[in-house]
Amino acid sequence: MIKTYSLQKDGSKKLSENFTVAEFACKDGSDKILIDDGLVKILQEIRDHFGKPIIITSAYRNDAYNRKIGGVSNSQHVKGTAADICISTIEPAEIAKYAEYLMPGKGGIGQYSSFVHVDVRSNRSRWINFGTEKVVTGFLGYTPESETDVDSMTAADAVAILTQKGLITNPDIWYSGTWTDEDFKYLIVKVARYLR
Repeated sequence: MIKTYSLQKDGSKKLSENFTVAEFACKDGSDKILIDDGLVKILQEIRDHFGKPIIITSAYRNDAYNRKIGGVSNSQHVKGTAADICISTIEPAEIAKYAEYLMPGKGGIGQYSSFVHVDVRSNRSRWINFGTEKVVTGFLGYTPESETDVDSMTAADAVAILTQKGLITNPDIWYSGTWTDEDFKYLIVKVARYLR
């Protein structure tokens, strides 16, 4: 749920154990701040996992500031559903992998050279941008020890692992549940060849 806050009145208010309203304020110093509860929850989970403070370099942006810095008109930042983050001594790739683990089938994750964009949109979007934006299928590689047991593995976990191993080349059809018998047969043959 997106809530409206005042930087002046609510700036020091705690949103979670480690985040306050002021951290999400527009960089132009304006008073109004939009913040999605779901975004705070995801950021707190990332913070808890790495055990280090998250630096929010950009969160809410009002329309004027978003235009001024060249942000896209439908930016998740304008809606209060996005944050660009970094963590000292943690590579952006590692943050992106953990964010992928937290949101395998939804949300936006963008990896940049010095930060990661995380948003809580309802659909799924993934990209890298090291000067030019490029769509990617996801950020794979994080699997907690407790989830390596096949009994606790979700379908999304399986898709992520099989994509990383090169056994699935189009993960979107598997995430969306629109695979066909032909897709399933193809996967079984690839698994068999891989294990041979």
